[in-house]
Amino acid sequence: MAEEKNVASANESGQVDCLELVKKLADSYRCLVRRRELLRQQYEESKSWFYTKDEIIYKLSQGAHEESERVQTSGLSNPVERTALNCDKVLASMNREVQTQRTEQFLEPYYEVCEQIELFEIGLRSLRGQTRLVAEQLFVDGKKQSEITGAEGKLLTRRTVVREKENALIGMADTIGRYQRR
Repeated sequence: MAEEKNVASANESGQVDCLELVKKLADSYRCLVRRRELLRQQYEESKSWFYTKDEIIYKLSQGAHEESERVQTSGLSNPVERTALNCDKVLASMNREVQTQRTEQFLEPYYEVCEQIELFEIGLRSLRGQTRLVAEQLFVDGKKQSEITGAEGKLLTRRTVVREKENALIGMADTIGRYQRR
C-alpha cells in the first residue's frame, strides 16, 4: 500500500513537472523558433571562419627568409619549403579549432532549441479539435485571448478560451510525460 502511494506521488510530481515545462515552452515557443533561425543563420555565416590554404601559407611564411640557411645536419633548410610541407597539417589543425568553436557557439545551442521546439510540437500534435485550434492560435500564432476563433471563424468567449487553453496544457503535459518516459 505504501509503495502504491509513492508511485502515485511520483506520478503527480512528474505531471506537475511536465505541466510546468509545457507552460514554459508555450510561453517561449515563438522566441524559440526565432532563436533557432538566428542560430542556423549564424552557423551558416560562420563558414567564413575557416582558413584557406593561401591564408595558412601566408601566416606560416611570415618572417621566413627566401634564402637557404646552413644547418648542423646534412643539407640545406628552406623555410619556404618547410612552410609548404607543414601547410596541410596546420590548415587541418586550425580548421578543427574553428569547427569546435562553431559547434560550441552555434550548433549545440541550435540542437537544444530544436529539442525544445520538437517536444512542444509533439504535445501540440497530440491535441484534437477545438483544443488544438485554440492552442495553435495562442501559442503558435501569438494571438490574444480576445482574438481566438473557433472552427467556424467566430470569436470564442473568454471562458471557452481559458478552458481550452487549460485542456491544451494538461493534454500536452500528459503526452510529453509519456514521451519522456519511453
